[in-house]
Amino acid sequence: MSDSAPLVLLIEDEADIRDALSTLLEMEGYRVAQCVHGEDAWAWLHANPSPSLVLLDLMMPVLDGQSFLLRLAQARMLEGVPIVVLSGSPFKPDGAVAYLRKPVSVSELLDMVGRLLPSPEPGPGGPHTS
Repeated sequence: MSDSAPLVLLIEDEADIRDALSTLLEMEGYRVAQCVHGEDAWAWLHANPSPSLVLLDLMMPVLDGQSFLLRLAQARMLEGVPIVVLSGSPFKPDGAVAYLRKPVSVSELLDMVGRLLPSPEPGPGGPHTS
């Protein structure tokens, strides 16, 4: 995987979902940074370059997705970086460019990411085919 591939910041407290989404995105050629909750992501953002895209769960311990979005807005961080909410919650919060309801289908997620990010070089799993 190329260091120039788009970087996705995945913020999800459920390990199984986080690992599955990360693997899927990496197979498509994206780089993925994983965080367990909003506070974890906040620390990550202060130690790393901005990601190309954020995938954000809403219902998490420590710092939930809604509070994370509010903190980003107050700090004027990640302006211009698309944030896609992945949640079982039925409402779309302010600050997100898109909302995908869990359980998220693979094709729906990849279509959304593909619309928001430049195409990376396909990963070891090869290009995605529907």
